[in-house]
Amino acid sequence: MPKITKLTVGRGRTSRPSEQEEWVKEYYELEADVTDLTTEDGLEKVRVSLEQKLISWLSELVTPQIPQLDMAKVEQLPWKTYDKKAPCHPGEPGWVFTNHEGAQELVKLIKASPKEKLELPPYQFTFSGREKQFISRKTMKETRK
Repeated sequence: MPKITKLTVGRGRTSRPSEQEEWVKEYYELEADVTDLTTEDGLEKVRVSLEQKLISWLSELVTPQIPQLDMAKVEQLPWKTYDKKAPCHPGEPGWVFTNHEGAQELVKLIKASPKEKLELPPYQFTFSGREKQFISRKTMKETRK
């Protein structure tokens, strides 16, 4: 066997935390000094050990980048009632345009939520309209009836 002094093992993955997010590429490489190893069996044990460590790192879940949301600002959006299109009172169901200034973070959170249903007590937020041009809010009590 030729004299091996260094062993480098690398692994990578490409994943996408959610449909609304960009692909994430990760690559790790570990290097070991194997100058003192005299057998192929010893070299194989080091390789397996390095590879298991890489697999462990890569098996960690990629979590979506969820923006922070200030509920006081969400409450200040110009929510309208469904029936009269009058301004909503706090705790009242309503809707607002998705493109309204100040609604961007809420839109991102809804998109990143399972089935685009975001529950932030006391509301459940979803999209509505033919082109999902509205954010709808219902009280969580209403959604559980």
